[in-house]
Amino acid sequence: MTVEVRSARAAEIAPIVDVLRSSGLGANVGQLLRYPIASPTGDVLVALRNGQVVGGAAVAGFGATGWIGAVGVAGHARRRGVGRALTEACVARLRELGARTALLFATAAGRPVYERVGFEAEGPVRAWRDAAPPRGAPVGEGVRPLMAADVPAVLALDAAATGEDRSPVLEQMNGALTGLVVERAGRVAGSALRSPWGLGPSVVAADREAGVALLSVLRRVPGSPLTVSLPDANAGAVRALRAWGFQPINEAVRMRLGPPPAFDPDRVFGMYNLFWG
Repeated sequence: MTVEVRSARAAEIAPIVDVLRSSGLGANVGQLLRYPIASPTGDVLVALRNGQVVGGAAVAGFGATGWIGAVGVAGHARRRGVGRALTEACVARLRELGARTALLFATAAGRPVYERVGFEAEGPVRAWRDAAPPRGAPVGEGVRPLMAADVPAVLALDAAATGEDRSPVLEQMNGALTGLVVERAGRVAGSALRSPWGLGPSVVAADREAGVALLSVLRRVPGSPLTVSLPDANAGAVRALRAWGFQPINEAVRMRLGPPPAFDPDRVFGMYNLFWG
């Protein structure tokens, strides 16, 4: 099957969203595309057969690293090389943007495709949902709302946890960044951030105590039950979630193509989304 893969045009975004939703990526996938569309180091790619949209994907570059996400193929076009073509095009686009390493989260269905392209598995990640959120006012020693003056410290914590420079995400916020920080001895020891683009939160911390303090406050915030995604390798955080009654709702595998960044899973207490992962 002959497939053309290229950067999407504005009129193709809606059909891409329809394909991604039909392939199981959820109603929120349109929101997730807002960042790569707006970012100068992001892009949305489209797969076309006979002029019809049969797949889509997105990339976000963070300097030496970049993420691939929202990869989906229409049901009638699967198992015909479209997923591989999209993945290879995403890797090539990230390299054009300066990334030496491409990262993604793979489902069981997508993992064989990524392995054929050369991606290596780094470890499982899971999404957890609070089955019985506690009532009452949020409490947490040293936890307070994020302030503009905290941003440099937050970026430093994030870089220490992820091994990546994710400042392009904050630059796209234009003042819309919200969240919490935990302070220890007058210094920021952890942060929990949300953005306008989708589910969250992104939680990083210098140690288990700070990370668990942030999660404890987040689960008491009124609204929908907290859903948080984190690597299985952060055993301390997983123990805390299990003790609180959180239940795993889905899982994936973090995969990499290229040199490994200095990723420290013990500092990651919440992975934001495909482009803030």
